[in-house]
Amino acid sequence: MMRIKSIITLFSLLLGFLSVSAQDTLTVMQYNLLYYGNYNSGFADCYETNNNTQRKDECIRTLVDYVKPDIFTVCEFGATQQLQNAFLRHNLNINGVDYWQSDNIINYAGEDIINHIFFDSRKLGLSKHIALRTQPRDTDFYELYLKTPSLAAGDTVKLICIVAHLKAGQGYEASRRAQIQTAMDYLNQHYPHDNALIMGDFNMYGASESGYRLLTQTYSNPGILFIDPLGSAGVGEWNCNGQFAAYHTQSTRSYSDECFSGGGLDDRFDFILMADEIKFSYNHMRYVNNSYHAVGNDGRHYNQSVNQGSNTAVPTEVAEALFDGSDHLPVTMKIAVDVHLGVEDHEVQRLYATMAPNPARDRASVTFFNPAQGQVQFELYSLQGQLLQREAAAFGEGTQQYELALHDITKGFYLLRIKHQNGWGQTVKLVVQ
Repeated sequence: MMRIKSIITLFSLLLGFLSVSAQDTLTVMQYNLLYYGNYNSGFADCYETNNNTQRKDECIRTLVDYVKPDIFTVCEFGATQQLQNAFLRHNLNINGVDYWQSDNIINYAGEDIINHIFFDSRKLGLSKHIALRTQPRDTDFYELYLKTPSLAAGDTVKLICIVAHLKAGQGYEASRRAQIQTAMDYLNQHYPHDNALIMGDFNMYGASESGYRLLTQTYSNPGILFIDPLGSAGVGEWNCNGQFAAYHTQSTRSYSDECFSGGGLDDRFDFILMADEIKFSYNHMRYVNNSYHAVGNDGRHYNQSVNQGSNTAVPTEVAEALFDGSDHLPVTMKIAVDVHLGVEDHEVQRLYATMAPNPARDRASVTFFNPAQGQVQFELYSLQGQLLQREAAAFGEGTQQYELALHDITKGFYLLRIKHQNGWGQTVKLVVQ
């Protein structure tokens, strides 16, 4: 009996190691693969001679080994199930690895290239894949869940990965905004308070584009806001602007061969943006500060090929793989996972607070459930973490209301943190118009 108990204990420990632990980190990578497995498609003259899939596979294996992602999303992937299976077999499930998984191809738009996702099935599961019919390509929603030690008790933590490849070219700003609007509407309807990332090749020439502003300055919808991990440093008019040299993702070559774009690194087209739930750690996930990078961009290759001379950001073999693999650089970020709370612990800490009106002007009414009599504090913060005002009052047990004065608060997006003296609390998003 003692031996059986020991085996069961050991098996339980092994299962724990293969799931997301209490303080694990997920690495996310987004990469435009440049007509992977699809020759002479669209407007690019990409053939087996200048965009060879076997050579690209060598480059991808080098990058995966270097970055070690847990979630790998891609654009410009050939739209066949056979190609997906081959990609898993040749690039991910190799050298004894067998845990990478994906999902069936969805291609409502009928395009030759699509978005796709691959993930580490030891840590993550895929519960749903929804493709929105947008122009010119579908926008894909992947609902992932963490395989946590408390999963059996129903403590699932979701991560929504939205992969979008927006219309390329100057003059198509309205098309890009329309595609983003469709994604935002769906997110607001189905996942308004979930951890979410939106990533892909956005083809945007600067932060003044209406699509970028829709993502990052959505005052009309207080439930949805995406935050650029680079903050103010990487936000601006980045097209052909050396001030943003450290953040450009296209092009990896200074010359063009009709398939690969030329000109060297001079555009920031590739993104991973995070919902404020991840930035401010509402739902067991938080962005790891300073973990966002364009792989291989050392800030010294503006208008140059990524492998020209020495590259101080990555080893030589990685710079060569970036040069040969695509005309985009992949972007990566890390998300820390905190799943030590069970469902009951998580629920007891919430005050079930709501705010109306939201958006608000001079005042807003906060309604919340107070588990016990005591003092409750209200702190209003900017998105940069600056405390703008603090108020406190005593409340009885049960459903309560509090009028929050906003006379001196300028228009914008804010966070209201509500804290009970016994430790219960909640953060509510607020838009001031």
